[in-house]
Amino acid sequence: MTEDSAERYDTQVEVLLNGTANAMRRQAIPPLYETFAGRDQRKLRLLDVGCGTGRFLDFVKQAWPRLSVVGLDMSDVYVQHAKRHLMSRPRTRFIVGKAEAIPLPDNSQDAVTSIFFFHELPPKIRRIVLSECSRVLKPGGRLVILDSLQQGDRPDYEGLLELFPQNYHEPYYSSYLREDFPTLASANDLTFVGSNIAFISKVIVLDKKQS
Repeated sequence: MTEDSAERYDTQVEVLLNGTANAMRRQAIPPLYETFAGRDQRKLRLLDVGCGTGRFLDFVKQAWPRLSVVGLDMSDVYVQHAKRHLMSRPRTRFIVGKAEAIPLPDNSQDAVTSIFFFHELPPKIRRIVLSECSRVLKPGGRLVILDSLQQGDRPDYEGLLELFPQNYHEPYYSSYLREDFPTLASANDLTFVGSNIAFISKVIVLDKKQS
């Protein structure tokens, strides 16, 4: 992952998704509002896993400017790009690290988000990452995953979803299409709250069980 890649990433994603990428990213905001409503944002903490260039965290900070947020990504180049993009946003920090070993304490986050990331993970790692997200969430905390549609979500898009990994380098996309998130949630101390379709993306909402 190079500096040139980080500079081009957001434009490339917008072109790939016909100018809808940011609109789809914003669909992860309403489930956060549900869990943050009526609470003092200064006392809340949010982690964005696989934050990339920080575009989603920018939307979060527009909605909750005094919220304490952390972006985690394994690419130092992308993290540096995100830092520059959000340098004017207070209470924002970034960590270079792997999602399968999140360098944060247990039960430390009120919300965890992950945007267009889970389809990039091998099935084994996907399970580890979900477990790590659950570990760092406080009891009652919320995990919001925004990613591609899955099989059965929109029958008219089935052909497009099947062709996508053949046309682009997405070796784990096919396994994501068939992933059973409600079952994974129950195995990781999470409750499946529901999911919503937003064009060709899907918002999956999971809450950590109360202790």
